[in-house]
Amino acid sequence: MPEPYQRRLIDELGTQLMSDMIALAQKLNALAARDDVFEDGARVISQGGVPAPMTAFLAVVDETVLERRLDFAVGDVVVSVIAAGRRLRGMIAVSPAAGDHIDLFGKTLSRQEPAMLDAAFALLTDIFTGAARLTVRSLPAEPFGSGGERGISASGLAEIWQIDISETPLPPMSRFLRVNETAFSAVLLVSAGDILATYGDIAGLQSIWDTQVDAFLRAQESLPNHQDGPKLICLEGALDDGNTAALALAGDDVALMVYDPAKLGALHASWRSIFQ
Repeated sequence: MPEPYQRRLIDELGTQLMSDMIALAQKLNALAARDDVFEDGARVISQGGVPAPMTAFLAVVDETVLERRLDFAVGDVVVSVIAAGRRLRGMIAVSPAAGDHIDLFGKTLSRQEPAMLDAAFALLTDIFTGAARLTVRSLPAEPFGSGGERGISASGLAEIWQIDISETPLPPMSRFLRVNETAFSAVLLVSAGDILATYGDIAGLQSIWDTQVDAFLRAQESLPNHQDGPKLICLEGALDDGNTAALALAGDDVALMVYDPAKLGALHASWRSIFQ
């Protein structure tokens, strides 16, 4: 091999290695900063469609460097895949079985097999569509394919499947409001004293914000057993029209909501899963 060609090859390999190292460092920083929610040992990666389940799926693949088996669950349905090097190598199984996908499992995904890519996309879309919650478990890898079969990168799949994986995660308060939007008939969201968003008839909520919230917060802070941290507080009798209201506090974010009393239990469960 001519010496100039050797040098060029070494330079190209070095550039690729540096690019991979930078990408890995960015992923590790993002993981370190993320406030994950876990449920029975599984990480909640999408709740109430936030982020979109397919986006969440590819994001997990994109953060998987060492080879792992990933079990994604929607309710009782679990789809298992093998990922490594920020690539989806292939699919292992779906439990319980969903349709005839025997030709899909156990085979490495390849751009040269578009029918297999279409089948994988169809299967995942069928499982994830309408998912109220998507979780993932990261498990030890198991034998799959051959060492030279790398699969397809998460970014490559996003391009093929036309999925936006750059979706910016919502802040916890906005995620809580989005996940439970069907429980609210009106919402007033304030951050650092500025009104960020409103929904529905907020006249009663605006009155509470203007005349009562500051005094309420000062009274809360003066209590001997006061503790900082996110709080979801029901405001009994705060509205003159008989509707029920609640106050949510998290850092600089304050949300006032008119909510359906029948969904109070679900609101509390959602709050705990996001903030605790």
